[in-house]
Amino acid sequence: MSADRIERLTDKQRECLRMVYRHMETKEIARELGLSPDGVTQRIRTAMKTLGVDRRRDAARILAEAEGLTAAPYPRQVYMPRDIASAPDPAMLGPPANDELHRSGFESRGVMEPQAVFTVMSPPGSRGFQVPLPFGGSRPSDLSWLRRLGWIIGIMFVTALVFGMFLAGLESLSRMTH
Repeated sequence: MSADRIERLTDKQRECLRMVYRHMETKEIARELGLSPDGVTQRIRTAMKTLGVDRRRDAARILAEAEGLTAAPYPRQVYMPRDIASAPDPAMLGPPANDELHRSGFESRGVMEPQAVFTVMSPPGSRGFQVPLPFGGSRPSDLSWLRRLGWIIGIMFVTALVFGMFLAGLESLSRMTH
């Protein structure tokens, strides 16, 4: 890559590419710089065209290498979905240290930390009756495809039954008036 192309980048384009290198999304960059997302996208596209690349990450990497930032970019913080339980630390499992908790019927399935007790999450498929609504900490997307199909068929059946009862009621009313 020629240094001439890199020198043609504006300061604002360089700033956007540095944030892309840190794995920031367009909306995050826009918020940080006080711009619209379209303005950020336009700056990045122009910088990509100037550098002769098709991907924004490639443009950011080229700028980072030219500026001597060969170290790994700042990783994005990754949050585990709430329905996935991480494996508990074996050192944290065991009976409670507090005898009062032990005498009150506390089972040793919990994870212990100072001043707090958490129970280990059960796998999503082991729950009993699930509804396609967010009750009890579940989400509608927690249902398997088979349970979703069952709910769809059940709702269709109940709807047909109620509609049939409504028509039967109308028919009986019409017979009473004759």
